[in-house]
Amino acid sequence: MLETNKINSLRMELNDNLFLYKLDDSLAWLFNIEDGEHYKLNDSSHFILSLFDGKKTVDEIQKIYIKKYGNEGVEEPILLKDFNELLDRLMRNNLLNTLKNKEE
Repeated sequence: MLETNKINSLRMELNDNLFLYKLDDSLAWLFNIEDGEHYKLNDSSHFILSLFDGKKTVDEIQKIYIKKYGNEGVEEPILLKDFNELLDRLMRNNLLNTLKNKEE
C-alpha cells in the first residue's frame, strides 16, 4: 500500500486524457478520451477525483474527503483506508499527474 505521508504535500491533477463526468447522484464516470476506457464511479470516488485539480495537496484533499463523509457518519479509519486504496490505484494506473511545488 502507498504511504501517503510521503506524498501529502504533493499537488496532483487528473491526466489530460481523462474526463470526469457526473450525470446525477447515482451515475458518475471517468473516461479516457484517447482509448475509450471508462470507469463507473461511486459517489465518494467521484468526489475525491473532482478534488484533484492541481491546486490542492493530497493532504488537503484527504481532509476535505474525511470532513464530508465523516459528517455523514462514516468512521475515520474506514475513510482513510478507502482514500489510501483509491490513491494507490490511481497512481499505479498512472491516472494522476504530479505537479511541482512552487518552492521547488
